[in-house]
Amino acid sequence: LEGVRIVRAYAGDGTSLLLDADGGVHTCGTGAALGLGGVTAVDVPMRVTALSGVRVVSAALCANHALAVTSEGHAYSWGQVSAGLGLGRSSLDAESELERVDVPQRVHSVPPLRVPVGRPC
Repeated sequence: LEGVRIVRAYAGDGTSLLLDADGGVHTCGTGAALGLGGVTAVDVPMRVTALSGVRVVSAALCANHALAVTSEGHAYSWGQVSAGLGLGRSSLDAESELERVDVPQRVHSVPPLRVPVGRPC
């Protein structure tokens, strides 16, 4: 992350998520909350490229999933489906074989959120 200014850091159960000054998201560690397209372990922070086209201003990281909110108020989620990602998918759905969402997906089930920028959580 040389030359990248980190402005916020979030810690989960085995995963860390970093927000940079330009709204980029970087993750490292292990588990379903990495958002790196099937990568399940990484020792150094890597940019979550699926969010490259948006400016993330806030995030939350839990044991098995992560959420990000953009400057436009759109929510994105990824991780274990059973954690409740808000994507309209459920691990209890008999037709669904999807257990994990490996890259951030926009949550369309909620209207854009208003997020105060520059204020601590």
